[in-house]
Amino acid sequence: MDPWPAGRRPRPGVVVALVLAVVCVLTGGCSVVQLRSGNNAPGSVLDGNRLSFDLTTRPTRADVGMTGERNFKAYQADEEDFAVTVQLPTGTLQIPAGIVSIDTDGAGGVDSYGDGPREPKFFSINRQFALGEDVTASLLADAPLLGLDPADITRVTPGLSVSGNAPVPQAGVLYGFVDGWLSAQVQLRSFADSVQVLYEFEVDVYHNPAIDRVLVDGRMPLDLTSPPDREALAFLPGYRSALVPTRPGDVFVIDVTLPTGELSWVADDLGAWATGPDGPPTSAEVHQFGSEAETRQRLEASAALLGIDPAEVTATLTPSASGTPNPWGSPGSSGERVQRSWDRPVAPGVSIDVRVDMTLGQAGPHAGSVRYQLTFG
Repeated sequence: MDPWPAGRRPRPGVVVALVLAVVCVLTGGCSVVQLRSGNNAPGSVLDGNRLSFDLTTRPTRADVGMTGERNFKAYQADEEDFAVTVQLPTGTLQIPAGIVSIDTDGAGGVDSYGDGPREPKFFSINRQFALGEDVTASLLADAPLLGLDPADITRVTPGLSVSGNAPVPQAGVLYGFVDGWLSAQVQLRSFADSVQVLYEFEVDVYHNPAIDRVLVDGRMPLDLTSPPDREALAFLPGYRSALVPTRPGDVFVIDVTLPTGELSWVADDLGAWATGPDGPPTSAEVHQFGSEAETRQRLEASAALLGIDPAEVTATLTPSASGTPNPWGSPGSSGERVQRSWDRPVAPGVSIDVRVDMTLGQAGPHAGSVRYQLTFG
């Protein structure tokens, strides 16, 4: 099964922030520098030892001091932390921080193709707590501004502790507000002598003009009687990829139209890719995660319209018995894990690869998944 909870993989901007956090821990303090962006002149963001952002309006490259073609900007403090101020729709957040990074990746599409300068999408503010400092109390104080659930804070933070020299730091994620195009979350990581708290703000992740055009009241139409265009898959102009994500525990419904009929996919996310920044889509992927019963029902419903023999579905999801092994099964720590895929053309220029991955007999909401890989052209 997917190693990330409920299939949520970290977006590129999140990975950058975590890498910078590790660099700070391993290298210690250093002079204030702008990492990778090549221009350290103070501007609207940096004023002495003070950093400030206004996220009550959409930030621009000029607002955050991005220059030239560069799509990343970061500051790392010396012994004294930055005094960081962030204007949010909920009020003013003021925290000390050792590293602050700004990136154009992480929302509304991925900018790893070198297609030109983008507007800032991802802000990470890295605060380090020394041993003995109360991380729980600090986050509870900030909870109203960040939209954090106090119950989540008290559930997650006690598990953060000194991890010695563990190769993989302990981690937790707290999800905050979604206010139109702006969203907030907090990443927590334990190291040998500190706990790092990454205050993260993302632009255009859950709401942007492309998503809001197709996803209305939790439903998204998808006509697969012919290859869909960029608008149907929520591409922002100038991006080679698109993403319609959800928070853990949330889903949306994709109403699919096929030449053989209509069906509904209860989706955790939808990703899509195109030939170029303004080219036609080449593929898309939809993930469904659920209990064993939900996974069975979803696969059976899709099979009926995708030309998959129901007997094949039944055989795939039947546990091995003495003398009758399941050819698609393998032993697992939680039960027998079955994996199988079917590739079916469904319309001129449209094919769907359906892949099921489920642990038979496993209880809970994440026993299985169905992935639909759509190919166009």
